[in-house]
Amino acid sequence: MKRWYLFSGILAALLGILIIIFPSFWIKLVVIIIGVAAIVYGIYSLRFTKSISDDVYYRRSIIIKSIVSIIAGVMAVLFPLAIGGAAWTAMIWMLIIYLLASAAIGFYAAALIKDAGVERKRYIIENLLLLAIAVVLILISPRALGNAIIRLIGIVVLIAGLGLILFDVFAGKGEVEVIIKDERPAASEEAVNHDGDAAVDSSSNDNDL
Repeated sequence: MKRWYLFSGILAALLGILIIIFPSFWIKLVVIIIGVAAIVYGIYSLRFTKSISDDVYYRRSIIIKSIVSIIAGVMAVLFPLAIGGAAWTAMIWMLIIYLLASAAIGFYAAALIKDAGVERKRYIIENLLLLAIAVVLILISPRALGNAIIRLIGIVVLIAGLGLILFDVFAGKGEVEVIIKDERPAASEEAVNHDGDAAVDSSSNDNDL
């Protein structure tokens, strides 16, 4: 797509405006997204992470972490939608507790495979990411502060979108100027050639006379 900067900028600007106008909706959307991610993460851990070591305590830790992750994800998705109201705040704190506990279990499991010759960097990063998400939820849990943070994110997205639009506009002008400059020498050369042809024609006509 030739104008993807323009279209991306328009979409980002519209998204930023919606975030600014409806911050509470986006907080609820964040809760649902984290819930879905927790379900997927639990299934993934149960299917793949558990199998990297035969240590009994490691496998038990991953199983507990996976089951808790799936249960917390299902509750985060279904419980607020069924009850609404204050359930959103309760689910935010439930997710915070889940993320902190899951990260703690994850670090414990990573410590168990320290001497197993398994690359632990990815698992440590996963648990650090869980802690980071918990911090974000703690920040947006107070209603007023959460709305302010979400609106700030919306402003950033809006500015980024406007920046992409301006970039596309000025880049397009630059391309037009380059095309015009490339065409001018050809036009002048053609004019010179025509003049030369005319001079040759006139001289030949004089010789004929």
